[in-house]
Amino acid sequence: MDVTSRGNGSGFNFQKRARKPVPPFHLLLCSFHTSFYTMAIKKGGRYNRKKTLRDDKRDGSAPYDSSDRKPSHYKDIVKENENFKSYYKSQNILSDSEFETFYSALQTTLPSTFRITGSRSAAVQIREFIENVYVPEMQNVIVDGEKYQPPSPLAWYPDQLGWQVNASRAILRRSAEFKKFHKFIVAETEAGNLSRQEAVSMVPPLLMDIKPHQWVLDMCAAPGSKTAQIIEAVHANDLLNEEPTGLVVANDSDYKRSHMLVHQTKRLQSPCFMATNHDATQFPNVHVHKEGEQALAWQFDRVLCDVPCSGDGTLRKNEKIWNDWGNGAAIALHTVQVQIFLRGAQLLKVGGRVVYSTCSFNPLENEAVVAEVLRLADGALEIKDVSDQLPALKRHHGLSTWKVMTKDGQYINSVDEIEDSRQRSRFPKSAFPPANADSLHLDRCLRIYPHDQDTGGFFVAVFEKVKPMTAADRAQIAKSEGKEVSWAEVEKAEAEDASLLESVKAAAGEDVEVETETTGGEIAIPVKRTLEDNQQKDAKKSKPDVPGIKEAPFDLMKPDNPDIDEIRNFYGIEADFPRDQFLLRSEEVAKNRSIYYISKSVKAVLEAPDIERLHVVNTGVRLFVRQGSLVEGGCPFRVTSEGLPMLERIISERRRVHINHAELKTLLTQAFPTIDEFEPATQTRLAEMERGCCIVHIDLSSASDAAPESIIPMTLPVWRGKTSLNVLINKQDKTSLCQRIFNLTPEKTPAHLQEKATANYLKKVEEDKKAEEDRLAQEKEDSSV
Repeated sequence: MDVTSRGNGSGFNFQKRARKPVPPFHLLLCSFHTSFYTMAIKKGGRYNRKKTLRDDKRDGSAPYDSSDRKPSHYKDIVKENENFKSYYKSQNILSDSEFETFYSALQTTLPSTFRITGSRSAAVQIREFIENVYVPEMQNVIVDGEKYQPPSPLAWYPDQLGWQVNASRAILRRSAEFKKFHKFIVAETEAGNLSRQEAVSMVPPLLMDIKPHQWVLDMCAAPGSKTAQIIEAVHANDLLNEEPTGLVVANDSDYKRSHMLVHQTKRLQSPCFMATNHDATQFPNVHVHKEGEQALAWQFDRVLCDVPCSGDGTLRKNEKIWNDWGNGAAIALHTVQVQIFLRGAQLLKVGGRVVYSTCSFNPLENEAVVAEVLRLADGALEIKDVSDQLPALKRHHGLSTWKVMTKDGQYINSVDEIEDSRQRSRFPKSAFPPANADSLHLDRCLRIYPHDQDTGGFFVAVFEKVKPMTAADRAQIAKSEGKEVSWAEVEKAEAEDASLLESVKAAAGEDVEVETETTGGEIAIPVKRTLEDNQQKDAKKSKPDVPGIKEAPFDLMKPDNPDIDEIRNFYGIEADFPRDQFLLRSEEVAKNRSIYYISKSVKAVLEAPDIERLHVVNTGVRLFVRQGSLVEGGCPFRVTSEGLPMLERIISERRRVHINHAELKTLLTQAFPTIDEFEPATQTRLAEMERGCCIVHIDLSSASDAAPESIIPMTLPVWRGKTSLNVLINKQDKTSLCQRIFNLTPEKTPAHLQEKATANYLKKVEEDKKAEEDRLAQEKEDSSV
């Protein structure tokens, strides 16, 4: 089985996708372009007529208007499916009268929703800007005699940081107010301040009740909308200038999709974050030392199992489901879902919380999976009653009984009723309601239906581990009692835990394979559970893993590395800032390198004796980058925009400059403004500085001509050149700031400056190549001696 991808012995390689050399101008702008990928699952995901189950794990991130990216053939889809209607009526998920309301809601277009992201202070500022600027402007929008309501906060989302917009693409074109707001949404999404995420997709992380000290695992994370919520929760105390002691591990089975996690979470820039690439059903045990204690298998305080599913809860945006809905996907995915959930429960601490979720209405993927894992856990898991959490969220109780239908449409009470022996052997026996269903408290599960609050459909269940279940649980108890734990005993017990997972797989009768597909054309916001066009079946496919890629790893820097001293002295970094939590992503002799910072928790994982089991795709916050162009004097390392929120608290005044609103306009709108274009006081301050990177502060609160949204104090990284300045933020961020504050588009870089930067870059590439050749030659000479 290879549903979700690398096993326990994957080997430790920090990897990145190969990319062509980039001229230093682009390095200065920190401009990165990420492609998104879709995942197709055989016998696990979406079932089509070729008997291929497809899954793109849709957890939201929907475009501003769901009609924006509809293929032309969507208009031909008839939103009726008698098989769907008959099946769910037979399940008694709702009363007859309410079912009709539910079914009618599914036939309407899903409104777009978004979440305000980032640190607590920045999120509140953006929310207040929406409330004070855009909402008042959109109070009386009338098109063709119909009044359209302004954006409104989701009633159940905490602190009004989740929002809903009811406006079709046609309204965007015809209403100046909505068009302006749409432009704002696009710009802020590109800048990472907003996340276009489906409303119901926001629910599972909220029910995890995450605290900053906790270790959290997201088992099927790509594209990362929920992961972003988890990271924000771990950093809830950022205003107290506290580095969280927690850890966030976001895993995905597909190597390419795991890179989506890096893109989706880049704005949050957490030193506590790791992206991994593994089959979720075989997520490895890594034995971690904590504060000098014996290394024990890592365990998590919180685990999210947002599993691949058939996705019929997304009918309002995945309209192709209307054409070919069937029960085959749910049958095929059931065992995979059991395995993922069971592995998540094994990795959970005693007293910890695991959340299981799907965007399916089907009880075979929901209550049946829950009942089977509760059976396998043998009393170690209990369903929690979370009816008091998110009180404004309308939800229905889970089912205690359900009917089981084969993919051929036959209702059965037992697998013995299936005539075909091959089908019978592969049909999951755990799909049927257990005899003790009433005692399992399945009614505590949450079923979210579209007609209640104008959303998609979702299923969520919250569990607590109440007693030991695995070798790791027993080892932790032994440690708490002051007992030594034998490594041989641990290995034997862990093998028994793995055999339980294998028994679930064996009962399914066959393996589940995974394949991936790439999508061409314009990039869409990545989503979790979308249907692929049947026409895409001939698209270029690749395996979920990319084994054998030889990339420069992240290596822990030695505390006495001279680069650390150079950086600390140049920027005046506080003496108590850790020296032993830096990573390099290139060989020591290479001049062009980035320096990353990691938390103590991440460092503990990377120093695990069996870290080679873990396939880490990305970790750490990139704080410093060696400047691409040649530098005379000063420090060649510049501060990155993503590292600035962490560094601005610890860098001394020697590399700080304060400018006003008019100077900010010059800095942002001009490509490379000269120093003499700034105020005399600013010129004097810059003249006192060595060449190199500095931090520019802008307090706009006293600017009489500032736009309402621009009164938020800003801090930007800027390169102080010989005669000019350059703001070190990427093109999207720069454009967003210019449009939001000055309603202007920044100048393009003159061709001669690009040519000069390219020449410098190519020269440096040659120098680095020569340095690497010299190093290899020296190693060869040393080995011969």
